[in-house]
Amino acid sequence: MTSNRTKSKSTTGLLLTVTLVTLATALVAKGDWTRTIRYDTKPTKKSALRSFKSPKDIADHYSACIRGFVYPAKTGEYQFAVTGDDMTKLYLSTDDKPENKKLVAYTDEWAPAETFNKYPTQKSKPVSLKAGQQVYIEAIHLENTGGDHLSVGWITPGSSDFVIIPGANLSPFPKGSKGIIYHEIWREPETPPIKGTPKIRVTSANDPTKPVPGGVRWFWNNHQSNLQKTKANNFDLCFLGDSITSGWPGELLNKYFGKYRPSNFGIGGDRAENVLFRLNNGELAFTSPKVIVLLIGVNNLAMGNNPGEVALGSATVMRKLRGVVPDTKILLLGIFPTRNLEKNKKIIVANELLAGMDDGKMIHYLNINAKFFDKDGKVRNELLQDEVHLTRAGFVVWAEGIAPALAEMMK
Repeated sequence: MTSNRTKSKSTTGLLLTVTLVTLATALVAKGDWTRTIRYDTKPTKKSALRSFKSPKDIADHYSACIRGFVYPAKTGEYQFAVTGDDMTKLYLSTDDKPENKKLVAYTDEWAPAETFNKYPTQKSKPVSLKAGQQVYIEAIHLENTGGDHLSVGWITPGSSDFVIIPGANLSPFPKGSKGIIYHEIWREPETPPIKGTPKIRVTSANDPTKPVPGGVRWFWNNHQSNLQKTKANNFDLCFLGDSITSGWPGELLNKYFGKYRPSNFGIGGDRAENVLFRLNNGELAFTSPKVIVLLIGVNNLAMGNNPGEVALGSATVMRKLRGVVPDTKILLLGIFPTRNLEKNKKIIVANELLAGMDDGKMIHYLNINAKFFDKDGKVRNELLQDEVHLTRAGFVVWAEGIAPALAEMMK
């Protein structure tokens, strides 16, 4: 076998190309939040770093990029890794040209600072590099709330542990001397808090304000489907929520709302934090439906969130929506009743909090729950197929219950 030290430049480049192409095929780029990195605009803030590590806890609601060139000190195999809070992607080129970059590692959720072993996707496959070779490298980062950081490490030939790439092996893009690399930040447009947002601290183990992907097996396929709907951008009415929303019979949706060009963005099993993740990852980006019908929260109750936390989760989702689709009105529905009497008591409290979020302009609250009960105050048996999911008759009640409000909001 030919030694790495005696490989020609063309051979090394070919191996690197093959390795990166293979990696790009193997890695599934889930989501499309990358468009929040607005390369064509001036960043909100730009600062020099002495290593491939950003400062911690600097802000909320921003996108960031650290890009430049990396210079291997030795010829051999290198492994790269990325970590950040909340989501990251790491790209490496086959040479010094950004247009040849390929995705080599990523995180779909937060990971601890300078820790590269929480998820398998954080680490790249080994890559063959030549000493002194100039290679384009780029890490991008999306921060929601809470702690924030971004860093990239590598394992160099002869080593076994990841270390942060030092400035001596870096230079900034598009040009500059070795020793520094730039951290660029684009702040997300500020949206004011939603009226009536509970002023509470989340004490439950499940945090409805921290975006995470859904844990059900169909989440990613449905999320990808929603991204395709987002790209098509051919709807004026959007239904957003969990399995209750996703269960809409297509012919009923078209019968009652076809004139509004409806699109269903419900995913079974979703909680508020999963909807947040989807919005952070490209769903509804660069669209402008006239109205979004939002029904979310029953699964948060199932996860142990109290009514205040459920309402806080809904408010967080709506605040995100106000930033993603600022010209869209939101029809916020009261959480539907269930067959579980104890859960219904919590739903009543949560809905009282949701009602306070109606601002009379962009957010309209509507509670149609009275239509789900019979004269004795019991949930009508024919409307639910199990504890929470609607029958066809239940969807008819939903459709007829919101039709007048929608007709007014869609004008």
